[in-house]
Order: sequence, then C-alpha cells, then structure tokens
Amino acid sequence: MPLPSLPDAPPHLTSRTPLAVRFCETDLMGIVHHANYVIYLEAGRIDWLKRRGLSYEEMVRRDLHLAVAELRIKYRQAARFGDELVVETTCREVQRVTARFSYRILRGEDVICDGDILLACLGSNLTLTRIPDDIVQLLASPETTADR
Repeated sequence: MPLPSLPDAPPHLTSRTPLAVRFCETDLMGIVHHANYVIYLEAGRIDWLKRRGLSYEEMVRRDLHLAVAELRIKYRQAARFGDELVVETTCREVQRVTARFSYRILRGEDVICDGDILLACLGSNLTLTRIPDDIVQLLASPETTADR
C-alpha cells in the first residue's frame, strides 16, 4: 500500500530485505521493542543502496553522509521472536540535498508497520551538501545485484 502523501514509485525502486527477529530485539513478552523497527528500516536502506552498487563505506570515503531529518513509523501488528520478516524499501523522492525512502515491514502478507524517512545529505562538517549527480542517478536505478 503506497503512502498517501507520496507519489507512486516505479517498481524498480523497491527492494526487499529478509530478516529474522532475534531474541535480543524483544521485550519480556517476546515482542519486538518499538525502537528496533528503526534499525530494521536502516538495514533495509543500507541493503537497498548495496543492491544498486553503493556501499555506505564508499559514501563516507566521499565525505557524504545521509542523516535522518524526519522519521515516521506506524505500527500495525506486533512482531515476535523468531518471526521471518521482509523490509520493503522504496526510494520515493530525491531533491537537491534530500532523499525520501518509504518502508513496509511484512510478515508474509501481513503489514507489521510502515513508515518513511527523509534523509539529508551532509558533509563531515555537518552542513547540508548537494547529492552528487552520480548518486542521484543511482537513487533512480534498479538493482544491479541481489547479493546481500
């Protein structure tokens, strides 16, 4: 289900990252602690970039960082220890210094949560910097590899 405030993205801008819920991510009831969903979204985004040929290490070497400027998560169902989840990550929008990703975390066909993150491109001095053209092109590209 697309986020209502964002335009539909072409299917090639979506990647799916499997993950299993580990015991250390849960509370005493075996339910995933809400803060861990942010980690799941980040894992999906890092995998999304890697599948398009860009590692976060390469961005750091280029003195580029993607900092979270906005974060929204809507929790719909509880995930539990041992659940096999899929983080569906989509690049929705790229502006001069920002990129917006949307996410769904699925257990089978069930949507556990959805959300979006606005990332700001920063240099090491923590000032906004323009996203380089080659990275803008990458953010609009399909996966080049399914390797994780």
